[in-house]
Amino acid sequence: MVRLLVACVLLACGVAHAAALTARLDKSAVALGEAVTLTLQSRETALDTLDTAPLDDAFDVFSRTRSQGAEGDTLVLTLYPRRAGVLSVPVLEVDGRRSAALRVKVTDGSETVPRVTAQWTLAPAEPRVGEPVRLTLSICDDGSLQWQRPKLPASTGRVLRELGEDEGAGAGAGVQGDIPCTLHRYHWALLASQSATAMLAVPMLDASRFGARLRFPGAELSWRARALPAWLPAHVPPVEPRIRAEPLPARWPLQRPLAWHIDIEGGYSEADLQALLDMQLRASPALGVYPPLIETVPLDAVDSPLSRYRVTLYLQPHATGRVAVPTLRLPWYDAGRGQIASVAIAGAALTVFDPRWCVAGQVAAGAAVVLLSIGAGWRLRRMMRWRLARWRGLRAIRASADAVQLARAVRRFSLDGQPEAPSLGEWQRRMEQESGDGDIAEAVSHLEQQLFGQASFTLAALQQPFLRSLARTCPKSPHSHQGRG
Repeated sequence: MVRLLVACVLLACGVAHAAALTARLDKSAVALGEAVTLTLQSRETALDTLDTAPLDDAFDVFSRTRSQGAEGDTLVLTLYPRRAGVLSVPVLEVDGRRSAALRVKVTDGSETVPRVTAQWTLAPAEPRVGEPVRLTLSICDDGSLQWQRPKLPASTGRVLRELGEDEGAGAGAGVQGDIPCTLHRYHWALLASQSATAMLAVPMLDASRFGARLRFPGAELSWRARALPAWLPAHVPPVEPRIRAEPLPARWPLQRPLAWHIDIEGGYSEADLQALLDMQLRASPALGVYPPLIETVPLDAVDSPLSRYRVTLYLQPHATGRVAVPTLRLPWYDAGRGQIASVAIAGAALTVFDPRWCVAGQVAAGAAVVLLSIGAGWRLRRMMRWRLARWRGLRAIRASADAVQLARAVRRFSLDGQPEAPSLGEWQRRMEQESGDGDIAEAVSHLEQQLFGQASFTLAALQQPFLRSLARTCPKSPHSHQGRG
């Protein structure tokens, strides 16, 4: 009897000891994406050392809050279900005290929380080592959720680079029954650095709906990269590059740096391009080569895993004449043929000139232009002057009222501004020297006969020969037109 009493007392103490850790859930049913709160209390032990690892299989422990009060030590855990169904909250233990097991029903969607599906795609599905491929996470919902781009965990054997994102109508796996969904896609560039089977997973996906936080289970992707041949040199990716190079000028001045811009899109890294260019660019006595500038340029497509760089080569000619810019080649591995191919960046031959001689030529040409302008101006001034003198002389001849005034107007007629001639004979000799015109002898003879009373001509008959002859006369000069006009 005594033994039985002692056993009962020990059993009661053990039950009381075990019941010292209590657990309760704030909900018995939730939708996938909603949080459930697990509250643990103990009057006799601290809960800061509680191991929550048993929860990780069915729940994501988002946060834990500990407080102390009259009811003892309290630990509040915020849990997000990892899958739909009836999930068990296992027994938790701390300092020998154990909580009771609990259950919560998780549905895939509800009236307030939409159903969500997520999946990974890798294009191409079996990449080669060193080949940049597109990794896409596609998430489908009813369009009411605001998503956050997940942070992918770092891992050896791969390099991840964030790309863009897009949104549109779901299709295929994104269709929930007969109702299409809104498709959210996040893209990364994945570059495998070793050949091995790997697993890619994001534990939970964060979203919000009308300000409320939601967390949905993520997706997993198993993939393997194919190995490249062991003989393949470094810096040679299995991707054909696309190149656009600016044309080189045909002529370039001596000692002036020339910037040659080249856009390269492919599977190279900045270090790869630097190494490939360093192997091919060599300075020479005729051409100086500076280290290239390599700048990353964003691609137009938000989901392209390739890299694009703007390469600027700085060249400086050191000698005049024909200077050759070398042709550059970027190698890549052609997996279809199992061999190395290359894409050429064509160089060119520049005609290098000394700008000092060009300046001297420009100065000489300018001086010649000035001299020609001065000569042309002088000729124009001279032409205008004798034409104006001829017009004035002809006007005076027309205005003569008698033979005496006519003779005086004739003696004053001069193309180069000479003073009035003392006689008609002297004027005739002067005109023959100025213009070589010999058609005025008869007109002069008739005017002299009229003045000395040896003939009787009308004034018009005396004026007309002078007007006809002198209207066509022009100065006798090697730089002027000869003859009459």
